[in-house]
Amino acid sequence: MEELVIRSLKGDRDAFTQLIKLIDVDLYRIANAKLENIEDINDAIQETILIGYKSIKNLEEPKYFKTWIIKILINECNKIYRQNKKKIKVFEELTSDNDSKIMNEDINLLNIENKLDLENFFKFLNCDEKIAIILFYDCNYTLPELAKLLNTSTNTIKSRIKRAKQKMRKYYKGGVEKNETAGRK
Repeated sequence: MEELVIRSLKGDRDAFTQLIKLIDVDLYRIANAKLENIEDINDAIQETILIGYKSIKNLEEPKYFKTWIIKILINECNKIYRQNKKKIKVFEELTSDNDSKIMNEDINLLNIENKLDLENFFKFLNCDEKIAIILFYDCNYTLPELAKLLNTSTNTIKSRIKRAKQKMRKYYKGGVEKNETAGRK
């Protein structure tokens, strides 16, 4: 991978394309952890690739390319998430009717078919937990690398992973409730 990064630093477009192909699944998983619809996920990834291509000359260490591009992706996801959150808030204010809210808190979100689907489980994790799990288990980052990448402490990363694992145990035993996970992204 470092050889491709070095070639990319020298302006080789094909090398940069090959780099992106090597990590495209990881980029998708991370964007999917933060964003909910495919259009936003694709937008975040595309913007990340453009920013990465334009600013690869700013990369100081070729061995940190993947960390660098993931950091760009997380920033882009956060930007899109904030934009969506503002839109939803405005829409809710325009359409709210305090007298007639349709909420059914008794709905059980879990059923037997969904228990077999790992992606459905991920819906019960907040964004920080999803990203920590994906980067730690799928991308094989160490705890110190994750802490540096996400600008937080190693203990915070450990806590996020621990919480996610606890939720997973509850989920597969049928005990995760909507209020345990709702509202946290």
